[in-house]
Amino acid sequence: MKTKFLLGLTALLGALLTLTGCDTLSSSGAGPFATVPPQIRTFETDQKTVFFAAQVALKHMDFVLTRTQLAQGRVEAQSSLRSTDVYGAARQFTLKVELSGLGDRHTEVAVLIHEQSEADFKAGATNRALRDHGLYDSFFAQLEQALKNPATDGK
Repeated sequence: MKTKFLLGLTALLGALLTLTGCDTLSSSGAGPFATVPPQIRTFETDQKTVFFAAQVALKHMDFVLTRTQLAQGRVEAQSSLRSTDVYGAARQFTLKVELSGLGDRHTEVAVLIHEQSEADFKAGATNRALRDHGLYDSFFAQLEQALKNPATDGK
């Protein structure tokens, strides 16, 4: 009888934990299954030119390129580790760019930034997509600058 009660209680607790979810695993902090949409801008330039300009923009922002795929229209990069005010804590940003050609002279640029941070060694690291951050504006400003100055487009 006691065993059945403990099994039932364990199953009930498991079901409650499953239904409530865990916000630390969330990518946006708004719930366990919420997704953050990328920020999107359109440029009056062909996809190949934007692809190389995105790489230049990220390098100007001191990001390290981790993946570039011209055929897939993908550029990924990460920042260096940045220390915080808390001893032993650090954070890092990853930036993913996806390009979609809209005809010969227009390219849609979708950007999503993730922040990885580790502050409490017991809690572990977190990885969350950022809905709003100054890095979005910085990236698009650097991209516009790289598109205006084609001599540094990386070709």
